[in-house]
Amino acid sequence: MRIFVALEIPERTKDNLARSAAQFKQFATTGNFVAPQNYHLTLHFLGDVAESDLMFVQNAMDGIKHLPAPTLSLLQFVTLRGSDATVARLKNCPALVQLHDLLGEKLENNNFTVEHRAYRPHITLCRKAKFTLPFAEVTKNVDVYNAPFVANKVVLYQSVLSKDGPTYTPLYTITLGQE
Repeated sequence: MRIFVALEIPERTKDNLARSAAQFKQFATTGNFVAPQNYHLTLHFLGDVAESDLMFVQNAMDGIKHLPAPTLSLLQFVTLRGSDATVARLKNCPALVQLHDLLGEKLENNNFTVEHRAYRPHITLCRKAKFTLPFAEVTKNVDVYNAPFVANKVVLYQSVLSKDGPTYTPLYTITLGQE
């Protein structure tokens, strides 16, 4: 099964992101916009993993419960270099980087391969978008609702791809800040 570990985004923040996505849609000629219920902040994408190995991912997640929940806020909207994704980038947050790094260590200790490139946290709003104006002009017309939010739930998701887009099913959840 195809899986990833992500921070759950609070409903208020999802609503704010959906408002921004609606503003992007006004300038889009094409694009696959992410449904607000699918907004998340990926910590580690693990790809195809045997169902029998899920307990090792859960064990790694249990090893980060003691960390504090990061307080996050949006910085800006960008298109990812080398990608076709329109995303909300987040302001630098040392607690988020610590969470990402420690989870990566725990996953590696359980024999999973994790990427060792710079972590660039983002929330995807749209894939394959084409706009009526240059992206820099479009973003001048899109509001960034950057009220800080606490992301205290780490979720193991199964991702099933279809022609209508991915479906994410939560398989296991932990709450940060627990001893």
